[in-house]
Amino acid sequence: MLKSFTNFSSASSRKLIRQPLIIMILLMFFGFIITLGMIFFIASDLNSISDTEDSVLIRKLIQNQQDDISSHLTDNAVWGGSYKNLHEKVNLNWAWEQQNLGASLYKDFGYNGIFVINPAGKTVYSIINGKLSTDSIQQWMETDPTPAILHQLRKSNGSASTQFMMVKGKPVLVSAAWITPGSDNTIKNVSEQHSILLFVVNMTDAKLIKLGADYTINNLHYEESETPYDGAKNMIPLSEFGARGILTWQSENPGKQLIVLLLPITVVIYLGMLFAAIMQLKHIIKIVQSSDENIFMLQQSQLALLASEKRFRDVAETSTDWIWEADNNLAFNWISSRFSAITGYSSNIWIHRTLQDFLFNGNSLLNSLEDKLKPGEYTHLSRCRYLSAQQYIRYCDLTIRRIELANGRQGFRGTVTDVTLEVEAEEKAKYLALHDDLTGLPNRTQMKQFLTGELEIHHTCDNPLAVIMVDLDKFKPVNDIYGHAMGDAVLHEVSLRFRHCVDDVGFTARLGGDEFVIIVPAMDTEEISNLCDKIIEKINTPFHINGTEISIGVSMGIATTPKDADNITDILRYSDFALYKAKNNGGNKYEFYHTELTDKIVQRREMESELREAIRSGQLAVVYQPRLNMKLAKVTAVEALVRWNHPVRGLVMPDQFISLAEETGLIKEITDWVIERACFDMQSCFDQMKVSVNISALEFSDRGLTERITRILEKTGFASHRLEIEITENALVKNPDDALKTMRELHKLGINFHVDDFGTGYASFGYLSNFPFNGLKLDKSFILAMHESDNALKIVENLISLGKAYSLVITAEGVETLQQKEQLQKFNCDVLQGYLIGQPIQITQLTETYQEHVLA
Repeated sequence: MLKSFTNFSSASSRKLIRQPLIIMILLMFFGFIITLGMIFFIASDLNSISDTEDSVLIRKLIQNQQDDISSHLTDNAVWGGSYKNLHEKVNLNWAWEQQNLGASLYKDFGYNGIFVINPAGKTVYSIINGKLSTDSIQQWMETDPTPAILHQLRKSNGSASTQFMMVKGKPVLVSAAWITPGSDNTIKNVSEQHSILLFVVNMTDAKLIKLGADYTINNLHYEESETPYDGAKNMIPLSEFGARGILTWQSENPGKQLIVLLLPITVVIYLGMLFAAIMQLKHIIKIVQSSDENIFMLQQSQLALLASEKRFRDVAETSTDWIWEADNNLAFNWISSRFSAITGYSSNIWIHRTLQDFLFNGNSLLNSLEDKLKPGEYTHLSRCRYLSAQQYIRYCDLTIRRIELANGRQGFRGTVTDVTLEVEAEEKAKYLALHDDLTGLPNRTQMKQFLTGELEIHHTCDNPLAVIMVDLDKFKPVNDIYGHAMGDAVLHEVSLRFRHCVDDVGFTARLGGDEFVIIVPAMDTEEISNLCDKIIEKINTPFHINGTEISIGVSMGIATTPKDADNITDILRYSDFALYKAKNNGGNKYEFYHTELTDKIVQRREMESELREAIRSGQLAVVYQPRLNMKLAKVTAVEALVRWNHPVRGLVMPDQFISLAEETGLIKEITDWVIERACFDMQSCFDQMKVSVNISALEFSDRGLTERITRILEKTGFASHRLEIEITENALVKNPDDALKTMRELHKLGINFHVDDFGTGYASFGYLSNFPFNGLKLDKSFILAMHESDNALKIVENLISLGKAYSLVITAEGVETLQQKEQLQKFNCDVLQGYLIGQPIQITQLTETYQEHVLA
């Protein structure tokens, strides 16, 4: 009765509180949601009306801008003066010097580009950003807009027409019209062929913001992608005007004031209502609280008893261990259900069978326990073995306690923990500590232990020991091209071939990557050479893995004891020196250590240390060699060349330290320093002078090259179109995919590329069409031999012709005589470089020599 009453009382009190509370909260919630919805709906409607008005104003703004440009263009195109001086002939004095069509159009009206295109489609007059230029409209816009312009002019019969176009990913307004004499009666013979006058205005963010401000529109600007603004009110797609992207602006957001004003008031009102409801219900809660507590305590007592019973059952049945109980003879009378899951046996099979039968070598277990344990005491047995139902040997730890059974007799109870995985992990850890996981060969640790022991035995000339340091050739491309899974398969096959070659006469270990070491005792020089020849022959045999044929090579360095060294440190170091020599001599061979190698390595490390110090202490310098533009008959660019002013050796040329910088990774610091120095000098001293910088082929494997150059340009303020990068053909052959990706990234910045020393590497003309090159430089060896044979002369002529067929700027290096210059001029070579034009000089000499280019 008491139980029924308390349950009914608890249920009634909960119902008494729950029903009015739920009703009041629901009413308040729905009222609050409806009020919020109305506020946000009105605010959204106000914002929508405001954005619609703004979009109408912006369309009117664009139309007015187009009309203004068209009107101004008509004044300049329909004019006898323009017809005489820009169509019949190009009079730079009239157009530029007298400012009839000059820089004032940029300063006063903001026309970024002014172009005159003759009837043949050639740009004959151009002004870019207020400066006279030789660039065609195609070069400046990096596309050919003439088809679209001609189409529009045919529709308008030559009258001024303004349209949007895209230049370098940004919108511009292009206005075009035929140049006609207009009302000038002095011009009698009017040609049926028409020249075209174009005005181009870059619609930059600054210009858009200014135009928008005139119409009280905030932050009007251009965005390239429409995706983030699909469905937005404050945007106009430029596709309406023939361009890509959108115009967007900052909405006035009049609805925000409404939300800011009404939302806090609404929230306060509803919070007050909620507070009042809570206070009304508070006294009800106090009334039923005491009765609920009593009911709760009674229920908890009942649950605690049930939980106590269930807890033991859960522990016994769900534990990772299995629990057992046995009589005084260790015969099982109860086994938990986990026994079956762990051992695979049914527990019923083992009831009445003994623990001694379950374990290996368990015969003496009972006598041992009787001697050790008294009632209430326990013991722990580790790493006991047993046989699972699947007939696998497994391991377990036992805890055994002496107990008194329910019938008053003595017995045992205990737990069994399966530790098979732990034991196997320990064995594997011991194995991995001394072996390579991939190939199964001994690792560096076991190699050192073995070598230390062997050195104690093989320490006399009568009992020598040879250490062969091994490194695979051409293995890195296997990982790069086929993936690391294929590379691992090759390494595994390599280890098998090493075992086959060495057999039982030596010890083979893998040190890591593609490095191995072979230790062979009691061999003379001829026997070691025969073994190395056998290894080279075996490794050179192609590997056939998953249907793919892979070929690699192997280089080896050999040091012997006690002839070369008598301790582990030196013998490994000297064999590594010999390996280094074998790799530097082309690889796929072996070399024996001799004392001269140590001297060379020391010298190399000294020079590496001196080069690091040179970078830190400013011993490097940049000189500049001028390049002559044959079309303009003046120097318009220079090549930056690095020099090392060594405090002892004097002037060190790049060919003496660049290869060392590439091997040691210092090339990155040198490249960044040269580019930054060259950009800073040109920016500080010259107005339009371009500068080219040679970049190592290794740099194009660095994915951060684009970011590094961008950071330098931002730091120095140097215009990207004035920077040219020269790379050798070999950079394209070694890693074409990475080189193409990096070149495209830099080319988007406006940086030009030239093939340096063209004709001396391995690249074909196919690279010139696939890669974004702007020019190529003929190697000086071709120029020097030009007048020694007709074949050499013909090669130069053909190289220039082929280069021009790819629309590339051709530069001839090594021009030293007037005869060479005249011949190259006949071949229409674009640029000359060499001692005839000028020797490499410092920046101060450069500014003195070319005063006409120096900044005012």
